[in-house]
Amino acid sequence: MSDPMNSTPLPRQVADAYVDALVELDPIAGTYLGVPESHSRLPDFSPAGQEVLAELSRTTLRRLAEAEERPGADSEAERRCARLLRERLTAELAVHDAQEGLRAVSNLHSPVHAVRGIFTVMPSETLADWTTVAQRLRAVPDALDGYRESLEAGLAKGLHAGPRQVSTVLGQLDEWVGDGEDGDGRGWFSAFAAEGPDALHEVLASAADEATGAVRELRDWLREVYEPGVAGSPDTVGRERYARWARYWNGADLDLDEAYAYGWSEFHRLLGEMRTEAEKILPGAATPWEALRHLDTEGEAVEGVEEVREWLQGL
Repeated sequence: MSDPMNSTPLPRQVADAYVDALVELDPIAGTYLGVPESHSRLPDFSPAGQEVLAELSRTTLRRLAEAEERPGADSEAERRCARLLRERLTAELAVHDAQEGLRAVSNLHSPVHAVRGIFTVMPSETLADWTTVAQRLRAVPDALDGYRESLEAGLAKGLHAGPRQVSTVLGQLDEWVGDGEDGDGRGWFSAFAAEGPDALHEVLASAADEATGAVRELRDWLREVYEPGVAGSPDTVGRERYARWARYWNGADLDLDEAYAYGWSEFHRLLGEMRTEAEKILPGAATPWEALRHLDTEGEAVEGVEEVREWLQGL
């Protein structure tokens, strides 16, 4: 069988081949795209794994340039596809080339969050589904080892996250492994696995313990090595990094000064409206939040399912 990445296709065929290759390297993306073969695996988050993904993007961009020269590539659908593919790949490569993957510590979007989150969206209806869940749980240690390898490389190069990001993530990981203030010592993965079928109880419990142990090891390393290594560093990312990520998330090169000016003008406009409404609710209220606290204790309440439905429909 010929390899579609080694032919000279049109842009949409280049995009299709890229997606096929991507899900092989990034099983999390594969699960989101509904590819069953992806559900048991996790990505390689190590520097080497990141470079393999980047090389796929570079190869795809070269093939895209060739495809745009072919007859038929100037149709509206082909041009739109090419424009979107190029924009996404160049944005991703800009992030990779700046070695952002070596300091990916965030309380919202990081490899460890992606690893945990994917379990909530993968199939979990049948015995076969839960068997696959167990396989993916056992893949967690290798995935987090690769992530730690990247953070170690970043720390050695002086490319790291800020102290506040690290301390926030540490708090999250405490909760995930069951060591938080209200934790029971079992952790999120064990609670998730407990929802599986009785026939796989021992298998799932063992796999969940492996995953929890891997998160705990990562947490301990972050606390004992990474956090002291970034102590005293600024939490800010700087204009250049901010612009790079703004491009990545928005798909456009924003005028940051204009965007911030607009954001602050909207903030002050909305704050003015909030103060006006707060004065109607609690005359003399110092802030809108004082009026909100007043509503929590003195405001009207609607009790009962049917009553809430009628109130919402009337509203």
